[in-house]
Order: sequence, then C-alpha cells, then structure tokens
Amino acid sequence: MSTAKYFNRFCVFGTLLLLLHVSVFAEERAVPTTYSSWLDAVNAPYAWNLGFTGKNVVVGVIDDSINMTHPFFGSNIDTSLAYNTGVVYNNEIYKQFMSNLPTQSPNDTSAVWDKANVKNPISGLTSPSQDDHHGTCVTGCIAAYDAESNTYGPAYDATIAPIRVDFPCQAFDLKLDGPRAGELAVAQAISLHNSKIDIKNNSYGMGVGFYVLAADEKLAALADAKANNTIMLYSAGNERNVLLYPNGKNCTKKLFTSHPYTITVAATGANKTTDYTSFAPFSNYGSSVFITAPGVGIQTADREDVRTGNVFTYREEFESDYEFQGAALGNVNEAFSGTSASSPIAVGVLALALDAYKTTYPGQVCDVRFIKHLLARTSTKIDTETTKLSAVWRTNAAGLSFSHSYGFGQINAKGLIDAILDPETVLGGRFDTVTPQTVATLDWSTMAMTAEEVLAFRSTVLSLNKTGGSGGTGYYTMLEEYQPGQITLQPDEITLTPMAADGDEQVYFETKTFTDQMFLNAGITKQPLEEVVVTFSAKADDPEIGFDARYMEVILDHNGLQSYLVFSDKNSIQDNIDDLSWSFSSNSFWGEDPTGDWTLKIANLGTTDTFQVFDIFSTFYMGTLRNSVPEPSAWVLLLLGSCGLVLIQRRKTFYGKYHANT
Repeated sequence: MSTAKYFNRFCVFGTLLLLLHVSVFAEERAVPTTYSSWLDAVNAPYAWNLGFTGKNVVVGVIDDSINMTHPFFGSNIDTSLAYNTGVVYNNEIYKQFMSNLPTQSPNDTSAVWDKANVKNPISGLTSPSQDDHHGTCVTGCIAAYDAESNTYGPAYDATIAPIRVDFPCQAFDLKLDGPRAGELAVAQAISLHNSKIDIKNNSYGMGVGFYVLAADEKLAALADAKANNTIMLYSAGNERNVLLYPNGKNCTKKLFTSHPYTITVAATGANKTTDYTSFAPFSNYGSSVFITAPGVGIQTADREDVRTGNVFTYREEFESDYEFQGAALGNVNEAFSGTSASSPIAVGVLALALDAYKTTYPGQVCDVRFIKHLLARTSTKIDTETTKLSAVWRTNAAGLSFSHSYGFGQINAKGLIDAILDPETVLGGRFDTVTPQTVATLDWSTMAMTAEEVLAFRSTVLSLNKTGGSGGTGYYTMLEEYQPGQITLQPDEITLTPMAADGDEQVYFETKTFTDQMFLNAGITKQPLEEVVVTFSAKADDPEIGFDARYMEVILDHNGLQSYLVFSDKNSIQDNIDDLSWSFSSNSFWGEDPTGDWTLKIANLGTTDTFQVFDIFSTFYMGTLRNSVPEPSAWVLLLLGSCGLVLIQRRKTFYGKYHANT
C-alpha cells in the first residue's frame, strides 16, 4: 500500500476520534458518580453525562490567595494568567495599620503565602480571608476534582486564572484619606486579561450600601469586561440578617451588584441547611438579583498548610453571621457557606453552558447579555408559595417570573444546555445570540429621550451618626460600638415595611407615559426590555442632620407591575446622608415592551428628617434573542439559487461553444 493511502487512512481515523471527542494521548477524568447534593440542585451531572465539563473555558477568580498546586485542582490552574495585585502590601499608609504584612509584588504569583494571622481592627477576630483561605475554597466551588473525598466543582475541567486582591483592600480604603490603593487594585483585577478569560467570579464586596470608592476606574473596568465579552458574576452579599452594615442588605445599593453589565447571585440554603429550596437567611435581596445557587454546606477545597502538609477545610466556626466563615483543621467534607459559595457555583454551571455553546457554535461569541436571556428563561423557580415581600414571585407582561430574593430562580445546567442544544424546543426558535443592544435614557423633567446612558453610581456621605443629630465621627468609630456577637438577628425578626400610603407628605409620586413616538423622535430602535435603571438624587432638607437612608423606599411600577428598587430597612444601623445620587437597577421587567405607564414612588418612612428628590432619569437597556444562523428554508433557497446560477453559467458556456463551432 502506498504512503499516500496510509496517510489518508490515518487522517480519516484521526477525524473520527475528534468527532467522538476521544483522545488517545490523554486520560480523561471519570464522570463522578457520587457527589454532594448541591450539584444535583443545579443539575451539573446532566452536563457531565453529555460530555460538558468546562473544558476550553477559562474562569478568572478574583479573590485572595489561591493554592495553585492544590491536589484538587490538578492541571486546572493557568499560571501564565496568575496575577497578584500586591499594591496594598507596598503602600506605606496600609503598613501603618497592618505592619506585620509582608511586602509583595505583582510578580509574585505563587498565590500561596504562609503569613501570620492578622487581627481584624473592627471585630478583634482573626479574619479567615486575611489568612488566604477564601480564594482556594471559592476555586473549589468551580473546579475541584477529588474522587477519594467525592469533592467536585461543576466545571472540573475548566481552566482557572487566579487574580489576587486581598480583602483588607476595601475595608481600609473606607477609613484612609490616602490613595485608594485597594480599590484601584480591584479595578485592575476586573479589567485584567479580559481578552483571554470567559467568566470572572467576584466573591467579595463591601457590606455597606451607598458607598463608592474609585468609581470611575471600576466602571471603566466593567465596561472593558463587557467589551471583551467577559461575563462578570458577583456575590449578592451576606448582610440580610445582621445590623453591622448600614444599607447593606439590598443589592441595588451597591455598585457591582446593581450594574447592568454584571450578574448578581444570591444563595439558597433554608435555615442555614442543605435545603436548597429557599433562600439562605444571610443572603441579600434586591431587584438587581438575577439568579440563585446553593450557598450552605458546600463541600470544596481549602488551602494546604505549607508548614505541615495538612489540608485546611472551611467550617462555620464563629457564632455570629458577620464572621460565619472560618477555617479549621479537619476533613475535606467540611462546609463552606455564604454567597461567596453561591457565586462560584453559578460560575461553574455557566462554564458548563459555555462548553456546550463553544462546541455547538464554534467561533461565535457568547456574551453576558445572551447568557442573561437564557438564565431568565431556564432557571428553576423555587419557594413558589412564599408570601414574603422580599421573595414573592411576580410574573411580568412577557410571561417571566421574578423574585427579589431569587431573581429568575436557581441556576439550572440542564435548562441552559438544552436551550443551547435544542433552542427550538426550549426557547421557541433557533436562537444562538442576541440583537445589538439599544439604550435609551429619558429625563423625567423634560421627557426628552437620548441614547446616552445615565449611570451615576455616586453617593456623597457627609455625616454618619450613631445616635442622631449632626457631627458623625465616621464609619469605623460607629462600628466600634457594635460587636458581632451582639447584633445578629434571627430570620423572623427581619420585616420589610411596605410603601407608605399614597398622599403621605413624605412620598414622592409621579407617573409618566412613554410612547412609541418618543423612541421614533429620538431615533432609537425600540426593543423588548432587558435591565431598567432609575437614577435620581436626594438632598436632605437639613444638611446638618441629613436623612436616615434606612427609611428610604423606592418602587418602580410599569403598567401595574411593581419592582422594589429599595426596601426600607429599619433593622439596620442608622445611616444619615446629606446628598445622594444613585442608579438603581431592576430585572423585573425583562422582556416587556418599554412603552406604557411608568410610576415612580419614593418614600421617606422616617419621622425625624426629610429630603427632596430631583434629577430623575430612566435608562432602558433593550434587546432580545436572535438567530444568527439562516433558517433551514433559507439554506434551501440559497442552495437552489446557487444551483440555478451554476446551470445558467453552464448553459451560457454551452451555447457559446456551439455558436463558435457553427
């Protein structure tokens, strides 16, 4: 047999192997058969059995140290993408408060440090995150694989890019008047390697609401992520049942979790158990929550102790909700809890979906908007009988159900992958991408519509008062009055007060009607809604006192459907604000027609201070699913047309030759 024939047979055999996803050069990991119940709750095994394990998907983990040589991660870690911001340790101002921190640099990407325990200056406790345990646990929620202990992440074949930002960055920036080194490090991490990373997990964030540091840099970083099609997921936060943080419970009061370019993930785990059919008692709520995922009792990896060779695992060590995450020696089946766990679990599930998408539509781009459309239609609706104001389900005019505690529901790997592999059945059409997004901003005072985005995300806080009156002495001084063990609330103590009665002298109430003609006049293409963002400013009548932001309540109503942009929160620390400008986002109206009656209600349910509302804008983010591949009928017409052209050309050639010969 000739060499050419051997070569041809080899090529055919190689092609068949590729089509069957079989590799003769590498041993594939076995599909897990025994695993934690939370993996069933998100239907991860369904994806595994179809061959989708997160391969060819790169996940960035912005967190504290990640043990890059951990046995549970194998070859998942891409050391070429690892980065340590390091700036905090080299900042002289920080060293004044944390003198025992070692000097490090961005070039130090080992991502495992054996450093001394650092006392938290507020609580006096040793923070586990400052011991660099958190990032390894978070990474395990995405990509762990250990058959001996049955510890797995949903996307156990995903590539991990560790991006280190130490947690003290944010806390100390709240007190210091010097350079915002920590916040700039966060912005740097958000924009790092976006052209190479598909998804980034962010299991961090300030517990305080209405506080923004290095906002311009952070917003620019989020825009960079969107431009590079990096999907950004954020933990909703764990402040639901604690008094420690003013305005911390509502996601719309925080920059990252209220931004249209991100996906906010709340946690399930009823009563801090592995019952994933209801929200975890610590999990924050808000109109900007998009999905939920299990967040209690998560079996994961933890940092190896480089001194002894032992493996640390997470367990709930502290009594209060504020410090409910701790590290202790033990077996790997100890539990990791918090929205710090639910966000990376959702990231792992999305990595499975991206694996399916890249396989089905090679070369096409799957961005955050397309993923959001799939999540809104495929997530699992849970706790359907609830009557809690913060959790009740409301169905919008597009037929989509939304809850302020669950978003569109618990993330579901089966629903996502079925929507990608069989969109006709799941979505009602051959959808594989989204239409170009259009953005329309409307000024409520002039009713003038433009394509400009109004995303202020600003707050100016002039006083923080412990006991009322003026002359607050600052955030840290205020918190020193409270110890974590004294301020924990029981779940049934949290009550969300409904809107004050219309006509109350402290309620701003206005209805505007948006029409098709307004879009036409502005030259903006009207599409179904995605996010809706309301921006307004509020100024205290008495700037020496300010107004207590706990008692602000904001409701946006569209043709009778209400979305609570802000719940009043009397069970929180007093937070007096003189001048506030903020952008509140809502997912409640996803898929609806943007025209119709919009009503905004802003109430002050407090009794001792007042504020005025001005500069109101509504920003509509619009777009919908679309099919980028021609329908079968279009393919047939294209084929017939091509055949016709060929026949015509051949006929011309034949008659040309005939006449030439005659």
